[in-house]
Amino acid sequence: MKFKSYNNLSFKKTDYYNRLPPKEKEAFDILSTVFHFKTNNYVLEKLIDWKNVETDSIYRLIFPRKEMLNPADYEQLTLMHKAGISMESLGPFIETIRKKMSPKLKYPEKSIPKLNGLKLQGAWQNFGTIINLYPDPMVKTCHAYCSYCFRWIMFKNTEVQNSNSYSDPNTPVEYIRSHPEITDVLFTGADPLVIKADKIKEYIDPILAIDSVKVIRISTKSLGWWPYRFTTDSDADELLSLFEYIISKGKHLNICAHVTHVKELENEIVQKAIKRIQATGAIIRCQGPIVKGINDTAEDWINLWNKQIQLGLIPYYMFVEAEHNSENCFRIPLAKGLNIFQTAQKQATGLARTVRGPVFMNDHHRILIDGVITIQNEKFFVLKSLQAPPNTKGEGSLKLIPYDENTKDPGDLVALFSEDYEKELTY
Repeated sequence: MKFKSYNNLSFKKTDYYNRLPPKEKEAFDILSTVFHFKTNNYVLEKLIDWKNVETDSIYRLIFPRKEMLNPADYEQLTLMHKAGISMESLGPFIETIRKKMSPKLKYPEKSIPKLNGLKLQGAWQNFGTIINLYPDPMVKTCHAYCSYCFRWIMFKNTEVQNSNSYSDPNTPVEYIRSHPEITDVLFTGADPLVIKADKIKEYIDPILAIDSVKVIRISTKSLGWWPYRFTTDSDADELLSLFEYIISKGKHLNICAHVTHVKELENEIVQKAIKRIQATGAIIRCQGPIVKGINDTAEDWINLWNKQIQLGLIPYYMFVEAEHNSENCFRIPLAKGLNIFQTAQKQATGLARTVRGPVFMNDHHRILIDGVITIQNEKFFVLKSLQAPPNTKGEGSLKLIPYDENTKDPGDLVALFSEDYEKELTY
């Protein structure tokens, strides 16, 4: 299959758009003026059940829904759309909506490494042993866009892309060499595997020469959105040779596959892609968020983990969906998420016990919802810091927050796990 991409305008020219129910068509017309939309022919032809789009998980994973907007903003956009107002005139109102929805990090400065007193552009370090790298070509786009993606702000925004990435492949080398405690380097973006194999190699090669780096990680959604990247793309063989090259340098290569629903793993082509990757010696670990209306049942996760084990993949993390916007339309109550995880893990194959979840990622910690405990007739969520920032003592510590079966918000987890946090629970 030859890759064919669709944006909000070109999709409207397809038969798939014409098959949408009227309400879905109207919602797409309105929401695609706010949200960046991108899909491709594989997703449209192989993954979506077009007879049941309102309930189809992959459709809901790709196409924006009106709950993503504040109701008042959606109503105003609808009125303006029906009035035939031009996109040029809509522009200021749309930008106002986007600014309100832009994901905000509480303490970003603490996660940006510094070299000789200056910020190391295109790098992010939450934890002592791993650094995230954002080479310029890797931050621009993906094979398709997930509706819940919190990195949407980078798409089609040259200013944001340039200020959060680096172009010279040697940019992070001196910093990493001077911090031998960094053993893992994660290439991420958008999606690193959208670009050509020779360009990927340019950015990975300088890192392979650093002896203290033992693990190369590549974060990607390509298996789900475009498995032909590993089979019939013009440089698919070259990409797999690059994987072998990385391993030949004595590094462990981990493909961090973003997988949200079992349907992404059921096609013959994706299973062929998995086998080709595994033949290089690379290991595929799977992670993804639990998302309202897409994979928020125990059955979804039982099926997903069992399929991953069947295909030789390693279930890694079930994440709690990050705050996409103030409406939090993708998040489910913490209690429900914990129950889904525990129920699914009990019923899935025992080999799926490698997975951790539900897990929050914030500026400074990877935090697990470890269970619920009752103290003097009062219930609490038990939270555990799985990883903490360098030179802190938070890693491995446990914290309690009041149990509420309806809450979706655990509060300020950065403050909760900070060393100077003095709040005391009273029993």
